[in-house]
Amino acid sequence: MTGEDLRDARGRLGDLWALGRPLRMAELGRVLGLQGRDVGATVRDWERGKSPISGPASLAVRAMLEGWRPAEWRDYLTPTGGRED
Repeated sequence: MTGEDLRDARGRLGDLWALGRPLRMAELGRVLGLQGRDVGATVRDWERGKSPISGPASLAVRAMLEGWRPAEWRDYLTPTGGRED
């Protein structure tokens, strides 16, 4: 999976999950269970090619694009009106 693929996937996940917008970088980071202070920065680095996208993250994103969702996926989303990358 390339950075461009990941960016496209965020858009498709936003559509699949009826968000009316792409999934935000920080939201994807939380859904993937990334650790650290700024999980959105990790996703941003992946999309910009600054660091390689891990195999497990690629697999999880592809699974979500095929319909799989984490059990409490809505808990990872930014509340309506909230602004994150």
